[in-house]
Amino acid sequence: MVTAQTFVGLLPEIVVFLFSMLVLMIGVFSPRATGLTAGLAAFGALATFVTAVVLLAVGFEGSFFGDAYVVDGFALYFKLIVAGSAFFTVLAASRWSGRTGDAPEYLTLILSVAVGAMLLVSMRDLFGVFVAIELATIPSYALVAFDRTRRESAEGGMKYLLTGMIASSILLYGIVLIYGISGSAELADISRTFTGQLSPVALLGMVLLISGFAFKVSAAPFHFWTPDAYQGAPTSAAAFLSVAPKAAIFAVLLRIFLEGMPEAAPSWTAVAAVLAIVTMFIGNLFALRQSNVRRMLAYSSVAHSGYILVAFAALQGGGVERGVQAVLIYSAAYALMNLGAFFVIDLVGEEAKSYNGLFKTRPGVALSMAIFMAALVGIPPLSGFWGKAWIILAGAQSGSILTYVAVGALVINSVLSVPYYFGILRNMAFEEPVKGVEEPTGTGAVKLSVYILAIATTLFLFFIGPLSALAGASGLL
Repeated sequence: MVTAQTFVGLLPEIVVFLFSMLVLMIGVFSPRATGLTAGLAAFGALATFVTAVVLLAVGFEGSFFGDAYVVDGFALYFKLIVAGSAFFTVLAASRWSGRTGDAPEYLTLILSVAVGAMLLVSMRDLFGVFVAIELATIPSYALVAFDRTRRESAEGGMKYLLTGMIASSILLYGIVLIYGISGSAELADISRTFTGQLSPVALLGMVLLISGFAFKVSAAPFHFWTPDAYQGAPTSAAAFLSVAPKAAIFAVLLRIFLEGMPEAAPSWTAVAAVLAIVTMFIGNLFALRQSNVRRMLAYSSVAHSGYILVAFAALQGGGVERGVQAVLIYSAAYALMNLGAFFVIDLVGEEAKSYNGLFKTRPGVALSMAIFMAALVGIPPLSGFWGKAWIILAGAQSGSILTYVAVGALVINSVLSVPYYFGILRNMAFEEPVKGVEEPTGTGAVKLSVYILAIATTLFLFFIGPLSALAGASGLL
């Protein structure tokens, strides 16, 4: 039965959906009102964020639609990440989308991805999970291929579409197998099937499920679409897709494992550990070879998916609580530093030589980029350090040899990533500025986003306590 409480629980999704429709309608009737369109989209994302904050602050919780949809602290936390990422992305996208004349359509697609991602983190039914993933993924295909002036955009969009269709098919096949042996798609019912020694069908269903999710989060060897998609997409779209949908998918995967398959932890933690090791090495080794900064960040995002998968490998023994905390902390930390790094690309350019002498010509932007690069490496006390520290602590408490190996691989890969991140710092500090390069006009909103994200990345230490407390109250532990 749908009640008033149901609408309250769905309020963040309702708000962002209504604003996405309003932005689209403004574009239909006033196509030249790009400022109004961008303002409404940004206000809609901010209103969604505030709505989730209020629900979280008052302790709102509820389970709806036959327990298929849940609103709890865990879900609201990831809705904050999605809505916050959408807000900064809309600010950064307003300049480019206004210049192309396609602001209503472009900004509507961003908000549409946010709707699907926020629905996803509340799902407790595997078929609902699949539908929410598709709601988030289908608009993202259009976002990647949106820049009609660049051949790379169409190519990246096509590769993303084809691999996304394959991933969705694999994911759906895994869900159907799990449904077939459990007789239900709800996590509470599935948990009663995934106990003890798994049958071959149950094991195959779980592996296919993980493989489908691995495609979506760019985990190797299912990552091959990522560099072309991120390079072809508009910069703001690449930034958003590297953070918000990925965080939502990791959130629902965490819920599936801990609510639907807790007794099968030895199996799925082993798969997560192997995926993590392969993903970290492939992401970092390929990033070392890149001269294009956007493509380098694409491979970097692959590596960071591997880092988060180490936290999944640690969800056993005494590492469960710390592992959940690690996923929450790292998701927020990565959102701050990766969005900021991509937005700097929008200000400076995607070729490494564009950053030559940036400390001399644009010191504020250069300092922000230095903060983001150091945070992505994991230099204390920046946000990336705390995310990795929590993952290492969770791994140390897991009691699993394979997880210890994955943690060791994380440390090695953090060192391995130093040359390509700090290569940007070297260019900004020690190379001579490129002659004839002028700062683009109309970048005020992008700069504001970069500076806010740089400050939040630097002061992330003060968020650790509330995030850890939230993980403990999430209901997953």
